[in-house]
Amino acid sequence: MIIVGSIIVLAIFVVTGWAIFTEMFQQRHWRRRVEQGDVGIVAALIQEALETWRRARPPRGTPASLWAGVQGAELVAVTKDSATVSSAAEGEFRTEGGKRVQITSALEEAQALATRLADMMLYDVPNLRLGQVRVDVYSTFTGSDGSPVQQPILSTTAERAVADTLAWEALTPEELLARFDTRFERSTSGQALPIPLDPVEGDPPPRSAQPAPDGHSEARERPGGLA
Repeated sequence: MIIVGSIIVLAIFVVTGWAIFTEMFQQRHWRRRVEQGDVGIVAALIQEALETWRRARPPRGTPASLWAGVQGAELVAVTKDSATVSSAAEGEFRTEGGKRVQITSALEEAQALATRLADMMLYDVPNLRLGQVRVDVYSTFTGSDGSPVQQPILSTTAERAVADTLAWEALTPEELLARFDTRFERSTSGQALPIPLDPVEGDPPPRSAQPAPDGHSEARERPGGLA
C-alpha cells in the first residue's frame, strides 16, 4: 500500500508540474506574440479579459451600476499598442417623498465608468501592457421620432506614461479624467450633451479572435490602483 500511495503521489506531482510548465510556456508564447506586434493576439487577449469581467461578480464596494457598465464594455478597435472600448451609462434615481429624484447624472456615471475601464484596460488585461486606451461612453437620448437612441457623451484617451504617475485612489473620477485627453459637454442644468467623436484608430477586432490563455497570469501593478 505504501508503494501504491507513493506512486499516486508521484503521478499527481508529475501531472501538476507538467500543467504548471505548460501554462508558463503558453504565457511566454502569448507575450512574445504581443511583442512582435500581432494585433490579432492583442484583440484576443482583450476579448478574453472582457469575457472574464462579464462573468465576474462586482468587487467589494463597487456600485452595481458601475460594474454593469464594465460588463457591458465592447472592444471597438485595436492596434499593436492601443485599444478603443465603448460602453454606456445612465443616471441613477431613487424615491424620496414619493417622487423619483436623480442622485447621480449620466455624466457622473460616465466619468466613473470611463475611469474604471481605463484603469482595468491598462492594468488588468493579462499578458498585455497597452500604451494607450480610449474609452467612449454613450447614454440614451430621445430621437426625433420619439424612440430611444444612444449617443456619445464622454470620450477619454488615457496614456500609460501619464497613468503610471497618478495616485488613482487619491483622485476623483473627474480629477483623473482631467489628466487625460477627455471630452464631454454639460448643459446649463449640468446634464450631459451628445458630443462628436474623433475617428477611431486601429482596426475592428476580428470576428473570431484567436483564443487567449485562461488568464491566470499576474495582474499588472498599478500605482495606487483602484480597488
